[in-house]
Amino acid sequence: MAGKRRRRFRRIARRVSHAGMLAVAVFVPLLLLRAPTHDKDWAREHALLPSVAFDGDMATVRNVRKFRYRGDGTIAAAVYEDRAYDLSRLTSVWYGITHFSKFDGLAHTFLSFGFADGAYLALSIEARRTGGETYSPARGLFRNYELIYVLGDERDVIGLRSHVQGHRVQLYPIRIAPELGAELLRAMLIEADEINRRPRFYNTLIDNCTTGIAKHATPMPAWRRVFDYRIVFPGFSDRLVHNLGLLEPGVSLDEARRRATIDPAAAPLAGEGFSTRLRKTLG
Repeated sequence: MAGKRRRRFRRIARRVSHAGMLAVAVFVPLLLLRAPTHDKDWAREHALLPSVAFDGDMATVRNVRKFRYRGDGTIAAAVYEDRAYDLSRLTSVWYGITHFSKFDGLAHTFLSFGFADGAYLALSIEARRTGGETYSPARGLFRNYELIYVLGDERDVIGLRSHVQGHRVQLYPIRIAPELGAELLRAMLIEADEINRRPRFYNTLIDNCTTGIAKHATPMPAWRRVFDYRIVFPGFSDRLVHNLGLLEPGVSLDEARRRATIDPAAAPLAGEGFSTRLRKTLG
């Protein structure tokens, strides 16, 4: 009896294996035949891609997002602006983490760049969604989303997450020379403009919010980025930033996290000067 059961189990296992191989043989080519496109009915917050033109250190960015939101998260005002940024006057770089899950590892990361005139440009690499579509990390593995670099003001990119959606958001000041920060911003603006010209797929593992930052900001090779848990799970990416010596020296990671956590009540979203109010509450 035992021998018959083993033979029966092996036959079933072979059939399942063959079916799996057939599914892969059919599914993978179909997946690879998909081509990214800009021609879809996009969600309002992803409707327009930014484009960038350079003249020396001056970067003129079209479609800087400046949306305003109601308390329920719906869009109250959909505004895009064209703005010019002098990269030679960049003074600071900030690294943000938005925790949107009970599991701390699941998070969204972004950057914000500060300038001598008090302006800030936030940069968020996202899965570009169509109207009514929700984000799923699993679907993001299989060419279901295109990639978008959202360039916007902090009341939009940060305030939406911290104040409107009520997520826990941390904003870390990065120890970096201004000229290196300007090089980082230039590289990422070039990439944003390239995506405007040639659409690209988002991928949860290899082309997402954190890998897009890491490939420009760290010397880590691409293969290591895929296997480093601090990048695979963006909520832990501040461990990498801390280990690289990019946070305030002599401060533990726990203390750095406490200082970087945004308190919406202490920095009201309404009115101009949000970026200044926000930073007065940090640290």
